[in-house]
Amino acid sequence: PVLACGGFFCQNSPVDQNAERIIFTQNRDGTISAYVQIQYTGGAEDFSWILPLPHPITAEDIEVPEDAMAAFTELEVATDPVFIPPPMPRCAQQMLRSLPMMAFGAVAEKADVVTFATGEVGPYAFDVVGSEDPNALIEWLRDHDYQVTEAMEPLIDVYVQEGAVFLAMQLLPEQGAQDVQPIKITYPSDLPMIPLRLAAVAANQDM
Repeated sequence: PVLACGGFFCQNSPVDQNAERIIFTQNRDGTISAYVQIQYTGGAEDFSWILPLPHPITAEDIEVPEDAMAAFTELEVATDPVFIPPPMPRCAQQMLRSLPMMAFGAVAEKADVVTFATGEVGPYAFDVVGSEDPNALIEWLRDHDYQVTEAMEPLIDVYVQEGAVFLAMQLLPEQGAQDVQPIKITYPSDLPMIPLRLAAVAANQDM
């Protein structure tokens, strides 16, 4: 079993995300380390990367390892799988069409957004935030220039109800799209988390 989460948010049009690769390590201290590499095409000012996490983490749990790119290259050469997916089943098509229309339900009293960590790592500025109120969290992300589309709102609501927190990243002002690098995130968990639900909103159709 796995948990699916994560995604790109963008300003005006879907981000051209045509690949995502993840290396997981199961550590002996009850944590998971995820090395995440994405391919991004677009302007640096539109870059906004947000990952739900099962528990809060600190700035020390976020790294940009120098050897991560080489590790991904070696694994790709050694494995290089070929996927031939079947057509999407009708039930999945109906669910995807209904996602933007999902309602949040009753509006709860506005709760505080908690910032667990903030800082800079490699080419990124980051915040680790959480809230019991999805509307407050969405408002906080937008106020801090993280792009949240209407299609993402019901998905953020689901993650908040599941008790997730969010690692939100942007490129630093002096960085460009060519500076996007793999990032390593370590968090307490017994299971890996693969970014699928939110990633589907911004990814190419056949990613």
